[in-house]
Amino acid sequence: MPKVVITDAEFSDISWEREFFAQHGVELSFPNSFVVEDVLPHLIDADAIVTNRCPINRQVIEQLQRCRVIVRYGVGVDNVDVEAATKKGIIVCNVPDYCTDDVATHAVALLLCCWRKIHFGDAALKRGEWQRYTSIAPVSRTIRKTVGLFGFGRIGKRVAELLYPFGFKIIAHDPYLTEEEFLLHGAEQVSFEDLLSRSDAISLHAPLTDETRGVFNREAFARMKRGVVFVNTARGGLVDEEALLWALDEGIVAAAGLDVFVNEPNPNPRLVQHPKVIATPHWAWYSEEAMWDLRRKVAEQVVQALNGERPTYAINWENLVCR
Repeated sequence: MPKVVITDAEFSDISWEREFFAQHGVELSFPNSFVVEDVLPHLIDADAIVTNRCPINRQVIEQLQRCRVIVRYGVGVDNVDVEAATKKGIIVCNVPDYCTDDVATHAVALLLCCWRKIHFGDAALKRGEWQRYTSIAPVSRTIRKTVGLFGFGRIGKRVAELLYPFGFKIIAHDPYLTEEEFLLHGAEQVSFEDLLSRSDAISLHAPLTDETRGVFNREAFARMKRGVVFVNTARGGLVDEEALLWALDEGIVAAAGLDVFVNEPNPNPRLVQHPKVIATPHWAWYSEEAMWDLRRKVAEQVVQALNGERPTYAINWENLVCR
């Protein structure tokens, strides 16, 4: 009987997964840990691996004896060594479309709260203080202000659509898209330099890669407009957090809305507790509908791979050494 291992998940009740895999003649193991040393004994003879935060790195992959597919609970696969898996003939899958609306809505909510400086008023009232508008000045209307999107995939495009009724002008940087794709979604294609210098607010929607890691560094923040709003619902590693703290303290960034951090689940407390920051614990993806969409699509791809079929969201299919 084929064996699938779910290393870790955001949920603890896997009764639905256990029933689903049993119906397809698949045994399920659930060590429920993102510590490699805890789960490795379960992975060595696994035919399929499902992971959330547990790093499936080169060292782990080299020890796999039967694995045919690795599926990530999520969009990003930065905790999976895709190159090592591909060389070993292992399919790697993600679920790129399960939470598009949810993350986009969360990003827009953070952006608008930062724009209107909602968190300052909330904190003041919780302290028992009634403050006049001068305590948050200046705040500008959204009409004809510019929002720059770093990354213009599914989520970036949806953010553009949601922001349009507020009167924002949308510019976006994504080197992998054609100009027509930007125009179709009401955005102007710009260089990274123009994104930094022209944006009144910047929202991040790019994957974490060698090219994007730490791209928002001190130099990048120094080239932004003074008083910019900065939102990140993509990956914490896109941002040099010390540089962001500097930009917040210098007044370059007026407010930041952050759902992701470099060190999760233990983010930098100086950033989380900064008075100009609205922080949420990496739950932009969440809605009940998104959760079940994710669980279903992950399980279906495991079965597809074990049946010798091409999984719906196989990201390395064309490059596999052997199938």
